[in-house]
Amino acid sequence: MSDIARSSLQLTYDGAALALQAAIAKAREINVPENIAVVDAGGNLLAFARLDGARFLAQFSAISKAQTAASLHMATGELPPQFGVDLAFATGSRSINLPGGLPIVVDGQVIGAIAASSGADPDDIAIAGAGRDAVLAALKP
Repeated sequence: MSDIARSSLQLTYDGAALALQAAIAKAREINVPENIAVVDAGGNLLAFARLDGARFLAQFSAISKAQTAASLHMATGELPPQFGVDLAFATGSRSINLPGGLPIVVDGQVIGAIAASSGADPDDIAIAGAGRDAVLAALKP
């Protein structure tokens, strides 16, 4: 069986809701209105919030950042800038190389990703990090 199937962890809706609530709390703490998206390992949207005052077009960036972090298994914004345009072009603008998307990694396996968009890069990263960290803390024995 191990030759034709694999066992993998997946972020659930409850895990996504936990991440979303922690990210919202961080956004409110630092007073930065954000769009926040949480996806599973396959990039499927599990949870989303647009806080009052967040730029409405940034909702698409948040979702793309989360999908990109899940797909590439790395934080967004870490590729050299010249690859960002190629990445966007090759994926029909679905992948994005802007900071603020973080994979959620458990035992070396990506189980999902979270992203924030509408603030300055450090704020987006901090808010996504709060969501990721809440999931990781909940999974510790």
